[in-house]
Amino acid sequence: MYSLILTTHIVTAIGLLLIVVYADHMGWGWMRGKHEVLPARRLEFLHRLIYVGLAIMIATGFYMFWPLRDFLLTMPTFLVKMGLVATLIINSAFIGRFMRVATERPYATLRSSERVPLFISGTISVVAWIGTIIAATQLGI
Repeated sequence: MYSLILTTHIVTAIGLLLIVVYADHMGWGWMRGKHEVLPARRLEFLHRLIYVGLAIMIATGFYMFWPLRDFLLTMPTFLVKMGLVATLIINSAFIGRFMRVATERPYATLRSSERVPLFISGTISVVAWIGTIIAATQLGI
């Protein structure tokens, strides 16, 4: 059973990474003016997929964590990874709010006060995803 859970965890992580890269690519195109606005239904679908993927990752991760909890909770790398996962979950709520802007207005029409939160949220997302992947590979469990 453990190998099925681990495989599900890894396959979901790869799927999430591909979805996030695709969504970020769309957002980057919007910021560069390649797309005036982004399709709302597609963004909402991608956002829901990411939430489902995160839920699967948390469930499978918890299954793998529980038998090793005493050991893992002493590892700074594991704690950093969990902090980054929490950051991804919190940031996804902000992205959900921010993505509406990209479906309604061209990036060029946004004031700098509207652009800054988008940039910060995007940066947090990229750093947290990369950090989570690095931490996971460093754990080697």
